Amino acid sequence: MSDTFFRFADIEFGNSPTNESIVGLFRFEGAKMGKQGPYQVVVAEIDSALYAYEQLLDVINATVEQSRTLMTGMTLDPFARFEKLIARVNEAIIAFQEKEPTPINWNRINIFIIECNQDQLCISGHGKLTNIFLQKTEQGFKSFDLCGSLEQPTTPDPNKIFGSLMCGDMKPGDIFFIGTNNFNRLKAQLNLKDRLSELPPVSAATEIKRQLEKEQVLEDFTAAVISAHAPEQSIVKKEPNKQKDKSSDSMQKLRDHEEQINQTLSPVLNPLKPRKKQEPNLEGNPSVPKPIASPLGAITKFLSSLKRNNDPTTSTKTALRAMNAGHRSALTTQRKIILGAVAVLILISIVGYASWSRNKRIAAEQASWETSYQQAMDLKTKAENDLLYAKDAQAKTSIEQSEQIINALDKSSDDRKNRTEQMLADISVIKDRLRKVVVASNIIELQSLPVTVADGQLKAPVLTKDAAYVVDNSDKTIYKINLSSREKTAIKLPDSATDIVAGALGELSVIFIDSEGSFYAVSIAQDTVKALNRINDIQVADLVIYANKAYVLDGNDGQIYRLTQSSAGFGNQSKYFSDGAPAILAGATGFAIDSNVYVAKPNGSINRFLSGEQEAFGLGSVDPQLASLSAVWTDADDPRILVTDPAQKRLLVYDKNGLLTAQITSVEFGTLRDISLRPQAQQALIVSSNRLLLVPLP
Repeated sequence: MSDTFFRFADIEFGNSPTNESIVGLFRFEGAKMGKQGPYQVVVAEIDSALYAYEQLLDVINATVEQSRTLMTGMTLDPFARFEKLIARVNEAIIAFQEKEPTPINWNRINIFIIECNQDQLCISGHGKLTNIFLQKTEQGFKSFDLCGSLEQPTTPDPNKIFGSLMCGDMKPGDIFFIGTNNFNRLKAQLNLKDRLSELPPVSAATEIKRQLEKEQVLEDFTAAVISAHAPEQSIVKKEPNKQKDKSSDSMQKLRDHEEQINQTLSPVLNPLKPRKKQEPNLEGNPSVPKPIASPLGAITKFLSSLKRNNDPTTSTKTALRAMNAGHRSALTTQRKIILGAVAVLILISIVGYASWSRNKRIAAEQASWETSYQQAMDLKTKAENDLLYAKDAQAKTSIEQSEQIINALDKSSDDRKNRTEQMLADISVIKDRLRKVVVASNIIELQSLPVTVADGQLKAPVLTKDAAYVVDNSDKTIYKINLSSREKTAIKLPDSATDIVAGALGELSVIFIDSEGSFYAVSIAQDTVKALNRINDIQVADLVIYANKAYVLDGNDGQIYRLTQSSAGFGNQSKYFSDGAPAILAGATGFAIDSNVYVAKPNGSINRFLSGEQEAFGLGSVDPQLASLSAVWTDADDPRILVTDPAQKRLLVYDKNGLLTAQITSVEFGTLRDISLRPQAQQALIVSSNRLLLVPLP
């Protein structure tokens, strides 16, 4: 039987102006039979903010939580229990890597799992984190590096990331600190060892956090402090048990009722006899018989009276024969009264016990309900705190768990119904914040086609400093709209032009390309159009002008053709993917360039390439999930990536790491088809059905 229990304190300090890394601290506590159960701590520091690493961290946390639940009822020694937990985590990581298209760079990851169970501290991990194990001795504290004691291979094995583990005694007075690597750099300023050895865990954590605030370090810190203690001996004053009081009251009523019946029936059960000298009573009152102590006493007395009266006297028998009564009946009036009284006593006992049991059950159920409700409240609070530090993935996980708990709670009473409805309303507010929904206002319509024109005829929006350009394929006309005066200029395309597919901004002109690959240049200064050369044998999907070169996307196989500027237009054609376009790009609908090349698929996915090689990239989660994509825009001088979602009629804004910053909606939006923007501008030019809209950005 372990005589050690653990105390835990955490340190979370977010002061980084960027989101270039992921740091996290996750605690999983368990208890059973009124005792402290095993609990686990996961501490992570990842030198990347890609969504794939957030997903990996969620998988590890979910596996630890699931394993803790599955092993709650098992009788295992701490080492065997921890070994099973680590095996489950390794299996979950293997399954995750098989499904995740983004390759995981394990050299960027530092993560450790700690379990405290009975008087044992077990640890396993990958990478390196700041840690101090202070072992209390008679001479003071000895410090050890537990994480450094784990054997880790030079090259990580993806099939066994957590390759080693160790368990050891943690005695009362021992302290273990583990946190992000930046703590190691600030050990002297933070005075870690002295604070941990001299102060309780919570006080030490508070002082360390205050020192971090004082130092004003522009980084994110997270750490856990675990200390072992002997059980505290304290006399707890027991509150009166209301249920037992009720039961005692019921039994007292039974005794009073029994006494009343006893006094009423006494002349019948015990007929008056000539007075005899009474023997002294041991309790000091010779004239009062001892009271019956319980319902069982009443039943015993009744049976005794039956036995005494079972053999009637001779005179009684003679009287019965004279009356032709036949056989004597056992259920006389007197005995019926007695049986009724006994039945009442038994019924009252049953009802009293049933009432006590019911009240006890109700109290236990209410306590369980309150525990679950408080757990949901704690998860909601954690989600709110995570949102403050832009930890969207952790906040989403917490709010989903909180919502599941609330939905499973009983709502039969008005109080429970009101409390759960209020909690769900609060959760809904947090979910809206997580969804980052922005309802656009002050949208300006620059151009629209008659309702009789088939949808999709307005194409190729291009935004300059002073004007917006768009093509009406139904009458082969380019419209230029002055942004200040809203004055429109119609520029006719040559008769040889087919449907314009895309447009882009050049140095002195706006360049358009039609479905057969012919280029057309519209002079910004003179509002004239000139036919240029043609690129043959491709299915044109999109056009980008970057570094004085034209890039054309072939929507059939996803190949990108690069053309240099010449006097006749664009020539010296070459392929961006020298070995052929990746199969995943077949059917691509659009692309954008900022030195990286972002290629969009209609299913809502985007692939990023640099120098023809694919990079680890993916758009972060959004609610509802992105399942369609018609256009993408970015620029080397702009930190944003904008995509249009025609199915959900929304404009999504991401940062260059693929994390969602806003989803813009409006009742003005129809089917969003294309987008144009200028770097750092706060307005986007969007083609929505057959309307050209100027949309403010948050």
